[in-house]
Amino acid sequence: MVLLIAVLDGIIASALVTALTLRLLGRRGVFDVPNHRSSHQTPTVRGGGIGLAFGTLVALAVAASWIFRSADIALCVAGISFGAIGFADDLTNGISIRTRMVLQLVAALIVTTLIWNHHSFGVVPLALACFLALVWIISFVNASNFMDGINGISCAEGIVAGVAFGFMARNEHQYALQAAGFALAAGAIGFVPFNFPKARLFLGDVGSYFIGSWIAVMVVIGLQASIPAEAMLAPVTLYVADTGLTLARRVLRHDAWHEAHRQHTYQQLVDRGWSHTRTTGVVFIIVALSSALGSISLFGSIQARLVADVGIAILTVGYLALPSLIGHFWNDPSGPAYEASDG
Repeated sequence: MVLLIAVLDGIIASALVTALTLRLLGRRGVFDVPNHRSSHQTPTVRGGGIGLAFGTLVALAVAASWIFRSADIALCVAGISFGAIGFADDLTNGISIRTRMVLQLVAALIVTTLIWNHHSFGVVPLALACFLALVWIISFVNASNFMDGINGISCAEGIVAGVAFGFMARNEHQYALQAAGFALAAGAIGFVPFNFPKARLFLGDVGSYFIGSWIAVMVVIGLQASIPAEAMLAPVTLYVADTGLTLARRVLRHDAWHEAHRQHTYQQLVDRGWSHTRTTGVVFIIVALSSALGSISLFGSIQARLVADVGIAILTVGYLALPSLIGHFWNDPSGPAYEASDG
């Protein structure tokens, strides 16, 4: 009952603060001005992720009256610190790549220290685990930022991943992680009406960094609690695959990997003529199906887990191949479907 109240409070808080943020940032002139790499055509307020972040934190705070762990502290520090870095860039639009990476490294170091503060491991395993966690958190935060380019896509990831982690954590009696998952879903649900299907404002870096860091830390906490890797990684597989393949292509072409572009799979789908609504809907369905398949690892046999893993791989490869399939079989001469969207 407390968790349900927490989720409802988070949704309401997210919606109210998002509405307020829309007015305040609009008056301040914090707009995302479209360019040739954008998926939108009109200047749109950015930085609305403050509302999502606030709603998520409110939901977790209410749920903390029922259960609270050091993991919650790590999540709050991650979300607030990475969100602050993103919001600073939203306001100034002038923080250099080097400065952002240094700030992200410092934030990730603090979060990683908090995660392992009360655990005793051998020196080498602990050092390796911390290093991998550090790389993972920074990598997924930036992947989340790269993927936040069309209406609703980041909220889709936040809602599905949050709900999936919530239910899987409940099954494994990891109640702090359960509260964190449903809290993120609540924050995203409260924000999504402002961004999907038509966008009145964007999450901005504050929102994409917050979602990315929250999900990344939940993955680390879940793996640390011995929840099967398939269960924890399935909700993020599409984001990792899309970003990883895109960056690999850009590196091979000797392009600047950190510069804005339109080469992600979801961007190619829009350029093939798909609307943001259809593209986000497909992403939502694939992430949801992958998450369901990943959950089989919680109670399935080895054979069932292998079949589920193959299913996740097929879904992911199918998603990555969609632009080529559309171009080959259903070429749409109408061109890109531009809408007001993050990008």
